[in-house]
Amino acid sequence: MSVHDREDALVTRLHQLAPHLDGEPDPAFQAKTRARLVAMAAVRTPEPAPASGLQRLLAVRAPAAAPARWRNRLTAGLAGATLTVTALAGLVAVADGARPGDVLYDLKRGTEQTQLALAGDVRGRTLLDFASTRLDEVAALVGEGGTALPATPAGSGDDTVSAAGADPALVIETLRTMDQQTTDAAVWLTDRAVGTGEEQPLHDLARWATGQAGELADLQPRIPEEASEAVGQSLTLLAQIGARTDGLKAAFTCPAGPAVAGADSLGPVPAPCPAPETAPPAVPGGGGGTDPTTGAVPETPTTEGTPRSPTVPPSTAPDGGLPAPVPAPSTPTTPTTPGLPDPALPSLPLPGSDGTTSSPPIIEQPPLGPIEVCAPPLVTVGC
Repeated sequence: MSVHDREDALVTRLHQLAPHLDGEPDPAFQAKTRARLVAMAAVRTPEPAPASGLQRLLAVRAPAAAPARWRNRLTAGLAGATLTVTALAGLVAVADGARPGDVLYDLKRGTEQTQLALAGDVRGRTLLDFASTRLDEVAALVGEGGTALPATPAGSGDDTVSAAGADPALVIETLRTMDQQTTDAAVWLTDRAVGTGEEQPLHDLARWATGQAGELADLQPRIPEEASEAVGQSLTLLAQIGARTDGLKAAFTCPAGPAVAGADSLGPVPAPCPAPETAPPAVPGGGGGTDPTTGAVPETPTTEGTPRSPTVPPSTAPDGGLPAPVPAPSTPTTPTTPGLPDPALPSLPLPGSDGTTSSPPIIEQPPLGPIEVCAPPLVTVGC
Protein backbone atom coordinates (compact mmCIF):
# COMPACT_ATOMS: atom_id res chain seq x y z
CA MET A 1 0.00 0.00 0.00
CA SER A 2 1.39 3.32 -0.99
CA VAL A 3 1.45 6.46 1.07
CA HIS A 4 -1.37 8.07 -0.86
CA ASP A 5 -3.55 5.04 -0.38
CA ARG A 6 -2.96 5.23 3.34
CA GLU A 7 -3.80 8.87 3.41
CA ASP A 8 -7.02 8.27 1.48
CA ALA A 9 -7.97 5.48 3.84
CA LEU A 10 -7.31 7.77 6.77
CA VAL A 11 -9.45 10.52 5.28
CA THR A 12 -12.25 8.08 4.57
CA ARG A 13 -12.15 6.86 8.13
CA LEU A 14 -12.29 10.39 9.41
CA HIS A 15 -15.36 11.07 7.27
CA GLN A 16 -17.02 8.04 8.76
CA LEU A 17 -16.35 9.31 12.22
CA ALA A 18 -17.37 12.84 11.46
CA PRO A 19 -21.11 12.41 12.19
CA HIS A 20 -20.30 11.26 15.71
CA LEU A 21 -18.41 14.46 16.49
CA ASP A 22 -20.06 17.51 17.86
CA GLY A 23 -18.78 19.58 15.07
CA GLU A 24 -16.59 19.23 12.03
CA PRO A 25 -13.05 20.68 12.23
CA ASP A 26 -12.22 23.91 10.63
CA PRO A 27 -11.30 23.56 6.93
CA ALA A 28 -8.09 25.45 7.57
CA PHE A 29 -7.16 23.02 10.33
CA GLN A 30 -7.87 20.14 8.07
CA ALA A 31 -5.62 21.60 5.42
CA LYS A 32 -2.76 22.12 7.88
CA THR A 33 -3.14 18.65 9.28
CA ARG A 34 -3.11 17.15 5.87
CA ALA A 35 0.01 19.09 4.93
CA ARG A 36 1.72 17.99 8.16
CA LEU A 37 0.90 14.35 7.55
CA VAL A 38 2.13 14.55 4.02
CA ALA A 39 5.41 16.08 5.22
CA MET A 40 5.90 13.41 7.89
CA ALA A 41 5.30 10.64 5.43
CA ALA A 42 7.87 12.14 3.07
CA VAL A 43 10.74 12.12 5.68
CA ARG A 44 10.01 8.75 7.20
CA THR A 45 12.79 6.14 7.22
CA PRO A 46 12.15 3.34 4.81
CA GLU A 47 11.91 -0.16 6.17
CA PRO A 48 15.22 -2.10 6.13
CA ALA A 49 15.71 -4.77 3.58
CA PRO A 50 15.64 -8.34 4.84
CA ALA A 51 19.17 -9.51 6.10
CA SER A 52 20.89 -12.34 4.32
CA GLY A 53 22.48 -15.34 6.04
CA LEU A 54 26.00 -13.86 5.84
CA GLN A 55 24.82 -10.62 7.37
CA ARG A 56 23.17 -12.48 10.24
CA LEU A 57 26.42 -14.46 10.87
CA LEU A 58 28.47 -11.30 10.98
CA ALA A 59 25.93 -9.72 13.31
CA VAL A 60 26.39 -12.61 15.76
CA ARG A 61 30.24 -12.14 15.80
CA ALA A 62 30.05 -8.36 16.10
CA PRO A 63 30.81 -8.20 19.90
CA ALA A 64 34.26 -9.78 19.29
CA ALA A 65 35.31 -7.00 16.92
CA ALA A 66 36.82 -4.76 19.63
CA PRO A 67 39.36 -7.33 20.97
CA ALA A 68 40.36 -8.07 17.39
CA ARG A 69 41.34 -4.44 16.93
CA TRP A 70 43.65 -4.58 20.01
CA ARG A 71 45.24 -7.74 18.72
CA ASN A 72 45.95 -6.06 15.43
CA ARG A 73 47.61 -3.14 17.17
CA LEU A 74 49.76 -5.45 19.33
CA THR A 75 50.81 -7.45 16.30
CA ALA A 76 51.78 -4.29 14.46
CA GLY A 77 53.81 -3.08 17.46
CA LEU A 78 55.70 -6.36 17.78
CA ALA A 79 56.43 -6.38 14.08
CA GLY A 80 57.82 -2.85 14.29
CA ALA A 81 60.00 -3.75 17.29
CA THR A 82 61.33 -6.81 15.47
CA LEU A 83 62.23 -4.74 12.46
CA THR A 84 63.98 -2.17 14.70
CA VAL A 85 66.04 -4.83 16.47
CA THR A 86 66.96 -6.45 13.19
CA ALA A 87 68.02 -3.14 11.72
CA LEU A 88 70.08 -2.31 14.87
CA ALA A 89 71.78 -5.72 14.77
CA GLY A 90 72.68 -5.18 11.15
CA LEU A 91 74.02 -1.73 11.97
CA VAL A 92 76.17 -3.14 14.79
CA ALA A 93 77.52 -5.82 12.46
CA VAL A 94 78.46 -3.17 9.94
CA ALA A 95 80.05 -1.00 12.67
CA ASP A 96 82.24 -3.91 13.80
CA GLY A 97 84.57 -3.21 10.90
CA ALA A 98 84.65 0.56 11.44
CA ARG A 99 88.02 2.27 11.83
CA PRO A 100 88.93 5.31 13.95
CA GLY A 101 87.46 8.37 12.31
CA ASP A 102 84.55 6.54 10.66
CA VAL A 103 80.93 7.53 11.31
CA LEU A 104 80.06 4.22 12.97
CA TYR A 105 83.22 4.01 15.12
CA ASP A 106 81.47 5.52 18.16
CA LEU A 107 78.75 2.89 17.84
CA LYS A 108 81.45 0.22 17.80
CA ARG A 109 83.02 1.56 21.01
CA GLY A 110 79.61 1.78 22.66
CA THR A 111 78.97 -1.87 21.82
CA GLU A 112 82.32 -2.77 23.42
CA GLN A 113 81.34 -0.97 26.62
CA THR A 114 78.15 -3.01 26.75
CA GLN A 115 80.11 -6.23 26.29
CA LEU A 116 82.52 -5.18 29.03
CA ALA A 117 79.69 -4.49 31.46
CA LEU A 118 78.30 -7.99 30.85
CA ALA A 119 81.72 -9.74 30.89
CA GLY A 120 81.67 -10.83 34.54
CA ASP A 121 84.51 -13.28 35.36
CA VAL A 122 86.08 -12.89 31.89
CA ARG A 123 86.52 -9.14 32.15
CA GLY A 124 90.33 -9.38 31.97
CA ARG A 125 90.26 -11.55 28.84
CA THR A 126 87.71 -9.19 27.26
CA LEU A 127 89.95 -6.18 27.88
CA LEU A 128 92.89 -7.99 26.29
CA ASP A 129 90.74 -8.72 23.22
CA PHE A 130 89.80 -5.05 22.96
CA ALA A 131 93.49 -4.03 23.19
CA SER A 132 94.27 -6.47 20.37
CA THR A 133 91.47 -4.88 18.34
CA ARG A 134 93.06 -1.44 18.85
CA LEU A 135 96.34 -2.77 17.47
CA ASP A 136 94.51 -4.13 14.42
CA GLU A 137 92.94 -0.69 13.93
CA VAL A 138 96.39 0.92 14.01
CA ALA A 139 97.56 -1.58 11.40
CA ALA A 140 94.54 -0.69 9.24
CA LEU A 141 95.28 3.04 9.61
CA VAL A 142 98.90 2.82 8.52
CA GLY A 143 98.12 0.39 5.71
CA GLU A 144 99.40 -3.01 4.77
CA GLY A 145 102.85 -2.96 3.15
CA GLY A 146 102.04 -1.44 -0.24
CA THR A 147 100.75 1.83 1.19
CA ALA A 148 104.02 2.66 2.92
CA LEU A 149 106.45 5.13 1.34
CA PRO A 150 110.18 5.56 2.10
CA ALA A 151 110.82 8.11 4.82
CA THR A 152 114.36 8.86 3.53
CA PRO A 153 115.82 9.18 0.02
CA ALA A 154 116.81 6.01 -1.75
CA GLY A 155 120.39 4.89 -1.25
CA SER A 156 120.78 6.52 2.18
CA GLY A 157 121.04 3.14 3.87
CA ASP A 158 117.97 3.70 6.05
CA ASP A 159 115.10 1.34 5.28
CA THR A 160 112.62 3.11 7.58
CA VAL A 161 109.23 3.64 5.97
CA SER A 162 106.27 5.76 6.93
CA ALA A 163 102.59 5.30 6.28
CA ALA A 164 101.14 7.21 3.39
CA GLY A 165 98.00 9.05 4.34
CA ALA A 166 97.83 7.86 7.97
CA ASP A 167 96.55 10.50 10.38
CA PRO A 168 99.07 10.73 13.27
CA ALA A 169 96.41 12.06 15.64
CA LEU A 170 94.18 9.01 15.09
CA VAL A 171 97.14 6.67 15.49
CA ILE A 172 98.19 8.30 18.79
CA GLU A 173 94.64 8.27 20.14
CA THR A 174 94.20 4.60 19.24
CA LEU A 175 97.53 3.68 20.89
CA ARG A 176 96.55 5.51 24.07
CA THR A 177 93.24 3.68 24.18
CA MET A 178 95.12 0.41 23.71
CA ASP A 179 97.47 1.25 26.60
CA GLN A 180 94.54 2.07 28.89
CA GLN A 181 92.79 -1.20 28.11
CA THR A 182 96.08 -3.10 28.54
CA THR A 183 96.64 -1.53 31.97
CA ASP A 184 93.10 -2.29 33.12
CA ALA A 185 93.45 -5.90 31.99
CA ALA A 186 96.80 -6.29 33.80
CA VAL A 187 95.36 -4.93 37.07
CA TRP A 188 92.31 -7.19 36.87
CA LEU A 189 94.26 -10.36 36.02
CA THR A 190 97.04 -9.87 38.60
CA ASP A 191 94.51 -9.08 41.34
CA ARG A 192 92.57 -12.21 40.47
CA ALA A 193 95.72 -14.36 40.46
CA VAL A 194 96.82 -13.14 43.90
CA GLY A 195 93.31 -13.29 45.32
CA THR A 196 92.55 -16.82 44.16
CA GLY A 197 96.08 -18.22 44.41
CA GLU A 198 96.00 -19.45 40.80
CA GLU A 199 98.83 -18.74 38.36
CA GLN A 200 96.82 -19.28 35.16
CA PRO A 201 95.82 -15.56 34.81
CA LEU A 202 99.51 -14.65 35.01
CA HIS A 203 100.42 -17.14 32.28
CA ASP A 204 97.64 -15.80 30.03
CA LEU A 205 98.73 -12.20 30.59
CA ALA A 206 102.42 -12.94 29.96
CA ARG A 207 101.67 -14.88 26.77
CA TRP A 208 99.43 -12.10 25.44
CA ALA A 209 101.93 -9.34 26.30
CA THR A 210 104.70 -11.18 24.43
CA GLY A 211 102.59 -11.60 21.30
CA GLN A 212 101.29 -8.02 21.44
CA ALA A 213 104.80 -6.60 21.78
CA GLY A 214 106.00 -8.65 18.81
CA GLU A 215 103.17 -7.44 16.55
CA LEU A 216 103.68 -3.82 17.59
CA ALA A 217 107.43 -4.07 16.98
CA ASP A 218 106.77 -5.41 13.48
CA LEU A 219 104.36 -2.54 12.85
CA GLN A 220 106.69 0.17 14.23
CA PRO A 221 108.52 0.94 10.94
CA ARG A 222 105.23 1.95 9.27
CA ILE A 223 104.07 4.22 12.12
CA PRO A 224 104.20 7.98 11.35
CA GLU A 225 107.11 9.80 12.92
CA GLU A 226 104.79 11.95 15.04
CA ALA A 227 103.46 8.80 16.75
CA SER A 228 106.84 7.14 17.39
CA GLU A 229 106.88 8.31 21.03
CA ALA A 230 103.46 6.75 21.65
CA VAL A 231 104.70 3.47 20.16
CA GLY A 232 107.70 3.54 22.51
CA GLN A 233 105.43 4.05 25.50
CA SER A 234 103.28 1.10 24.45
CA LEU A 235 106.32 -1.16 24.09
CA THR A 236 107.61 -0.05 27.51
CA LEU A 237 104.26 -0.82 29.10
CA LEU A 238 104.22 -4.32 27.61
CA ALA A 239 107.77 -4.92 28.89
CA GLN A 240 106.76 -3.78 32.39
CA ILE A 241 103.81 -6.15 32.34
CA GLY A 242 106.11 -9.02 31.39
CA ALA A 243 108.47 -8.20 34.26
CA ARG A 244 105.54 -7.91 36.68
CA THR A 245 104.18 -11.34 35.74
CA ASP A 246 107.64 -12.89 36.20
CA GLY A 247 107.96 -11.32 39.64
CA LEU A 248 104.53 -12.53 40.72
CA LYS A 249 105.30 -16.05 39.49
CA ALA A 250 108.37 -16.04 41.75
CA ALA A 251 106.25 -14.72 44.63
CA PHE A 252 103.92 -17.70 44.20
CA THR A 253 106.76 -20.05 45.21
CA CYS A 254 106.79 -18.73 48.79
CA PRO A 255 105.69 -21.36 51.34
CA ALA A 256 103.23 -18.95 52.98
CA GLY A 257 101.55 -17.99 49.69
CA PRO A 258 102.12 -15.15 47.19
CA ALA A 259 104.30 -12.48 48.78
CA VAL A 260 103.19 -8.98 47.73
CA ALA A 261 103.88 -5.50 49.08
CA GLY A 262 100.99 -3.22 48.18
CA ALA A 263 99.87 -2.35 44.66
CA ASP A 264 100.56 0.20 41.93
CA SER A 265 99.21 1.04 38.49
CA LEU A 266 99.85 -2.52 37.26
CA GLY A 267 98.36 -4.33 40.24
CA PRO A 268 100.00 -6.16 43.17
CA VAL A 269 103.75 -5.58 43.64
CA PRO A 270 105.79 -8.78 44.26
CA ALA A 271 107.96 -8.97 47.38
CA PRO A 272 110.70 -11.37 48.59
CA CYS A 273 109.59 -14.42 50.52
CA PRO A 274 109.67 -13.83 54.30
CA ALA A 275 112.46 -15.69 56.14
CA PRO A 276 111.19 -18.62 58.25
CA GLU A 277 111.45 -18.20 62.00
CA THR A 278 113.92 -20.78 63.47
CA ALA A 279 114.79 -21.38 67.17
CA PRO A 280 118.50 -21.23 68.21
CA PRO A 281 120.14 -24.69 68.48
CA ALA A 282 120.24 -26.22 71.95
CA VAL A 283 123.67 -26.30 73.61
CA PRO A 284 124.34 -29.78 75.09
CA GLY A 285 125.88 -29.72 78.55
CA GLY A 286 125.75 -25.96 78.78
CA GLY A 287 128.86 -25.49 76.65
CA GLY A 288 129.55 -24.48 73.09
CA GLY A 289 127.05 -22.86 70.76
CA THR A 290 125.91 -19.27 71.19
CA ASP A 291 124.48 -17.35 74.09
CA PRO A 292 120.65 -17.20 73.59
CA THR A 293 120.50 -13.69 75.12
CA THR A 294 123.46 -11.96 73.49
CA GLY A 295 124.19 -14.30 70.57
CA ALA A 296 127.93 -14.27 71.43
CA VAL A 297 130.12 -17.35 71.31
CA PRO A 298 131.63 -18.07 74.77
CA GLU A 299 135.39 -18.18 74.95
CA THR A 300 137.13 -21.50 75.58
CA PRO A 301 139.10 -21.42 78.86
CA THR A 302 142.79 -21.92 78.49
CA THR A 303 145.12 -23.70 80.93
CA GLU A 304 147.46 -21.24 82.56
CA GLY A 305 150.79 -22.11 84.15
CA THR A 306 151.63 -24.78 81.60
CA PRO A 307 155.31 -24.47 80.80
CA ARG A 308 156.12 -24.13 77.18
CA SER A 309 159.30 -25.30 75.58
CA PRO A 310 161.52 -22.38 74.58
CA THR A 311 162.07 -21.92 70.92
CA VAL A 312 165.64 -22.71 69.99
CA PRO A 313 166.90 -21.02 66.83
CA PRO A 314 168.60 -23.34 64.37
CA SER A 315 172.39 -23.18 64.19
CA THR A 316 174.20 -22.59 60.98
CA ALA A 317 176.86 -24.99 59.82
CA PRO A 318 180.34 -23.47 59.36
CA ASP A 319 180.50 -24.52 55.74
CA GLY A 320 177.20 -22.92 54.84
CA GLY A 321 175.42 -26.26 54.54
CA LEU A 322 172.30 -27.43 56.19
CA PRO A 323 171.90 -26.39 59.82
CA ALA A 324 172.67 -29.05 62.38
CA PRO A 325 169.87 -30.02 64.64
CA VAL A 326 170.21 -28.59 68.13
CA PRO A 327 168.66 -30.63 70.95
CA ALA A 328 166.11 -28.75 73.03
CA PRO A 329 167.03 -28.31 76.69
CA SER A 330 165.25 -30.65 79.02
CA THR A 331 162.98 -29.17 81.65
CA PRO A 332 163.54 -30.57 85.15
CA THR A 333 160.52 -32.15 86.63
CA THR A 334 159.40 -30.87 90.03
CA PRO A 335 157.68 -33.36 92.29
CA THR A 336 154.17 -32.42 93.04
CA THR A 337 153.01 -32.26 96.62
CA PRO A 338 149.55 -33.59 97.41
CA GLY A 339 147.37 -31.03 99.09
CA LEU A 340 145.66 -31.75 102.42
CA PRO A 341 142.15 -30.58 103.27
CA ASP A 342 141.79 -27.57 105.56
CA PRO A 343 140.36 -28.47 108.98
CA ALA A 344 137.13 -26.65 109.78
CA LEU A 345 136.48 -25.49 113.39
CA PRO A 346 132.97 -25.79 114.80
CA SER A 347 131.16 -22.62 115.92
CA LEU A 348 129.74 -22.54 119.49
CA PRO A 349 126.70 -20.54 120.64
CA LEU A 350 127.46 -17.73 123.13
CA PRO A 351 125.00 -16.56 125.84
CA GLY A 352 123.74 -13.01 125.70
CA SER A 353 123.56 -10.41 128.45
CA ASP A 354 119.94 -11.29 129.28
CA GLY A 355 120.67 -14.96 129.74
CA THR A 356 119.24 -15.95 126.37
CA THR A 357 121.11 -17.69 123.73
CA SER A 358 121.44 -15.64 120.58
CA SER A 359 122.27 -16.84 117.16
CA PRO A 360 125.85 -18.08 117.13
CA PRO A 361 128.29 -15.76 115.41
CA ILE A 362 130.42 -17.10 112.69
CA ILE A 363 134.13 -17.03 113.51
CA GLU A 364 136.25 -17.06 110.43
CA GLN A 365 139.59 -18.89 110.80
CA PRO A 366 142.50 -18.00 108.61
CA PRO A 367 143.15 -20.69 106.06
CA LEU A 368 145.99 -23.03 106.76
CA GLY A 369 148.71 -23.09 104.20
CA PRO A 370 149.51 -26.17 102.22
CA ILE A 371 151.64 -28.79 103.90
CA GLU A 372 154.61 -29.68 101.79
CA VAL A 373 156.20 -33.09 101.99
CA CYS A 374 159.72 -33.37 100.64
CA ALA A 375 160.87 -36.59 99.06
CA PRO A 376 164.69 -36.57 99.93
CA PRO A 377 165.97 -39.28 101.99
CA LEU A 378 163.80 -38.43 104.98
CA VAL A 379 160.26 -37.24 104.87
CA THR A 380 160.21 -33.68 106.17
CA VAL A 381 157.01 -31.63 106.66
CA GLY A 382 157.21 -27.92 105.89
CA CYS A 383 160.69 -27.95 104.47
